[in-house]
Amino acid sequence: MLLKKIKTGLLKADKFLFKGNLTGLYVRYFKYRGKAYSLTKNLYFPPHTAANKKIRLGPEGELLAVGGDWTPDRIISGYKYGVYPVSFKNQPILWWTSENHCIMYPKEIHISKKMSKIIRQDKYQLTSDRAFADVVSACSESREYTWLIPEQVKAFEKLHQLGFAHSIEVWQEKKLVGGMFGIVIGAYFHAESMFARESHTSKLAFIGLSLRLAEMKFEIIDCGIWPTEHMKSLGAIVITRDAFLEMLDPAVNAGDTIEDWSSLFENWDLRQATQNHLTDLNDSKTKGVSN
Repeated sequence: MLLKKIKTGLLKADKFLFKGNLTGLYVRYFKYRGKAYSLTKNLYFPPHTAANKKIRLGPEGELLAVGGDWTPDRIISGYKYGVYPVSFKNQPILWWTSENHCIMYPKEIHISKKMSKIIRQDKYQLTSDRAFADVVSACSESREYTWLIPEQVKAFEKLHQLGFAHSIEVWQEKKLVGGMFGIVIGAYFHAESMFARESHTSKLAFIGLSLRLAEMKFEIIDCGIWPTEHMKSLGAIVITRDAFLEMLDPAVNAGDTIEDWSSLFENWDLRQATQNHLTDLNDSKTKGVSN
């Protein structure tokens, strides 16, 4: 009880006298010391099983490593290994793993009747890499406690310049109303974040991306370490880490599957692709019943 009061008093003093800087220094340099592997200059990550299960990100994330940097080589090596960098204000870079992963098989994207109707209305236009910075900014707007801190935003912008990070935009009469962005390595796509300024436009971006990636023979879209209701409604499933890593390795080593992301949706009809997808699913169900 006494220690709690002392801690509370120190936090208040730091807030008023030092504007929280002392707390920030403690979190950045001391809070995680000895609680997870400290990264060095080498692009090495410890075994996934070495993660600290007591320090969580959401319901599934486990802290594997601390530190390192936001260089492209470090970030890409992390994704290839199946770990994700997430940090918050005044924190070191935290690298997360999970015993389970949320993924989407692009060819099995679920398109509800409501989304089919929206697509048939043809009110929106899809593009890719036309407004990357605007999409990343929109993904962090209206969120007081976002993981998209300035350092990570700059890292994503650098990855975009190098051809690893890409955006999907949804437009209505030249107005950006929805979208998403992610990391691409070979035939692997990691969905980082999405936003919607009009109902269902983030889903529209994800559906368009999934249909297009299915055509490009992408095997999986990595949706992170736990499924949201939003992603489950689109058909995302949960698989074990071992199953995920088994799929990850050939995907990231597949070579560049898409040469020009900026033309991903050019001369492509979302309505027709949706109709083809739904027809293929119905045919598969019919064959399954007959067998």
